[in-house]
Amino acid sequence: MLLAARGRSNTRIAAQTRMHVDRVRSWRGRFAADLLARLDRHTPADRREESSVALAA
Repeated sequence: MLLAARGRSNTRIAAQTRMHVDRVRSWRGRFAADLLARLDRHTPADRREESSVALAA
């Protein structure tokens, strides 16, 4: 994940870590989904309501 945070592409990360690019893509996707879920859990309820109203508009 550090390489991704530094802006490296999936292809470059795969080459540097000797992993298949599909595996890198999968890990990166899981990390992003987990991060978004954690952020949503830590957002106060009133802000979540504001966000959903803004998205609905």
